[in-house]
Amino acid sequence: MRRAPVLGLVAIVGVSFAARTAVAWLRAVPALFPDEYTYAALGRSIAASGRPLIRGVSPHFPALLQPLVTAPAWLVGDVATGYHLVQTIGALAMSLAAVPVFLLARRLGLSARLALAAAALAVLVPDVVYASFVTSEALAYPIVLAAVVVAVRALAQPTRRAQVVFVVFAGLATLTRVQFAVLPVVFVLAAVAMGFRERRLKAALREQLLPLALFVLPVLALVAAGPARALGPYRAVFGFRGGPLDVAHWAALDAMTLAYAAGWIVVPGALLGLWLALARPRSRTELAFGAVTVLLAGALLIEAGMLQASLPLNQEIQERYVFYVAPLLALSFGLYLARGWPLRLAHLALAAGLVLLSVRLPLSGYAIAATLDGSSILYGVYWLTSTLGEAGMAALVVAAAAGVMSAVAVLGSRRPRLGTPVALGLALVATGAASAGAVAFDVTSTSMTKKAYLPSDPSWVDHAHLGQVSLLQAWGGTRAASLQELFWNRSVDRVLLLPGAHPFDRFGDEPLRVAQDGSLSAAGRPLIGPLLVDGYGSTVRLRGARLLATGPTASLWVPDGRPRLALYEIGHYHDGWLAKSGAVYLWPATKGGRLAGFVTQTLTSEAARSALLTFRLPHRSIGVRLRPGERRTVSLPVCSHGPWYATYRSNLFGLVGLRVVSVRSSAPRFRPSAAACG
Repeated sequence: MRRAPVLGLVAIVGVSFAARTAVAWLRAVPALFPDEYTYAALGRSIAASGRPLIRGVSPHFPALLQPLVTAPAWLVGDVATGYHLVQTIGALAMSLAAVPVFLLARRLGLSARLALAAAALAVLVPDVVYASFVTSEALAYPIVLAAVVVAVRALAQPTRRAQVVFVVFAGLATLTRVQFAVLPVVFVLAAVAMGFRERRLKAALREQLLPLALFVLPVLALVAAGPARALGPYRAVFGFRGGPLDVAHWAALDAMTLAYAAGWIVVPGALLGLWLALARPRSRTELAFGAVTVLLAGALLIEAGMLQASLPLNQEIQERYVFYVAPLLALSFGLYLARGWPLRLAHLALAAGLVLLSVRLPLSGYAIAATLDGSSILYGVYWLTSTLGEAGMAALVVAAAAGVMSAVAVLGSRRPRLGTPVALGLALVATGAASAGAVAFDVTSTSMTKKAYLPSDPSWVDHAHLGQVSLLQAWGGTRAASLQELFWNRSVDRVLLLPGAHPFDRFGDEPLRVAQDGSLSAAGRPLIGPLLVDGYGSTVRLRGARLLATGPTASLWVPDGRPRLALYEIGHYHDGWLAKSGAVYLWPATKGGRLAGFVTQTLTSEAARSALLTFRLPHRSIGVRLRPGERRTVSLPVCSHGPWYATYRSNLFGLVGLRVVSVRSSAPRFRPSAAACG
């Protein structure tokens, strides 16, 4: 291998690593939950105890390579430092993806320039933004591409060494992400396809007896463990209830975003390059590459489509499941370029079809806040929409860019010597621009997330040095807020559910029982120790404990004896909004004790018409009518031996974000007064 291309490859990896590390450290907090918390918790547990546990519970999580690799980073005492070290590992891993792409390009006979261009595109695809995340994509990306390189070699030139190395990489890829359990299937089907193509099926299978025999072992282990348990979070596919059309629908959307992620301009030529590699291969390596690429792309698209169709409440495009194919499309385009841009009419038809697709299915229609997590391309489109101010303008910009690139590709086919560098340059510009948009959105959104859910010191609970702390999840609490607290504070190692609260993950939580005096118990044991109380959707006041510190959506309480509930208002959000309906609960200081006084709140209507709030007390109802903009203080009389409660409901409500709310309210306060029982 000549020195200049190697130096170019080293430069690509080095620049990518430096740039990705720098932008990763700009990311304020994790945002892809529960994934980032899951991997972080597993890595911390492995570092601390050698066991993959989450809050003391085994999650039966099979994809353990990322936690194993990043576990040393969590040995650092400071969570923020450990977080940045994990991001640095991710930036290095994803930057190294350029190496297998370059090696495969050279094995396919592509020139050094084409190989370097494909390697650069591999680290410019917008999905490399996942290098900043505490997830498995960063490690899976180079490992899967390396598995493809070895698979192509083992198929084209069957040797025991190549076959064993492929089995090793396929195993590592599966340990990184379970979806890559399809790699052995892809390998076997590619061997069959090559056997048919070369009219030597028996001989082709005989050559691959070693990997076929080795593949039997994990299949037996999978059957012994039970497929549903072995697949962990992917077991949803066993409850698949969708039809082929549902899978095809989602797979088509994933393929559309993959085309954008790959640089768009390369896609028509890449499809033709794959066709030529299968129909008129110039070598067995080309044939093996074409078979592996087509089968792997099809398998990943089907997997993503099945997963999406199995989760009707998760209506997200899952480009993150298929972006591994993007560099392979760049190599396929290189095969087309190396042949001198043949099949020009077919290239024109495919380019025109893609332009029509970009107009009929604008990405801005899918780039909404609730469905962004699965696609980095949509990150960039969402950022572009917010920058330009309207979705229509963003759609026009994306469609115009796609149209211009397609036109350039068609014109370039007429003069290949000029068209090749122009097309490759535009592909790199397109992927770089999309990647920049994805990074800009991620940095901005995570900064907003930190401000919304965390104080300036996100590890504020750890830094209080209270020992083990329990998180009390209340009604209306969100997964995002609670998982942020758990991620940044290792001392919060237990989750307890107040009445009305819902679990936010599947890693162990305990319901709380409230006694007549407000004392709390879990699993028959009294609750003691410091408490981090969720206040996102409810207001909680304790007695037998003092308030030590507060964050935007939670409060930290230290016991002065045994903590007990004093007041619990369901539906009073942290930012002052009241839900459409809710309740206020009070507990006396002693069992059977007397409550006498008033619960007061100041209500403010921000609606354009009058709102009527109806409070139902144990023996009466109180109606409160608020005119637009009116501010009014309400006092609810409390007279009870033992616990007391009242419910409320508004006839006027609307949406603030994803919450159904009615009017604004101050925090409820109980003022003792014997007059309440007069």
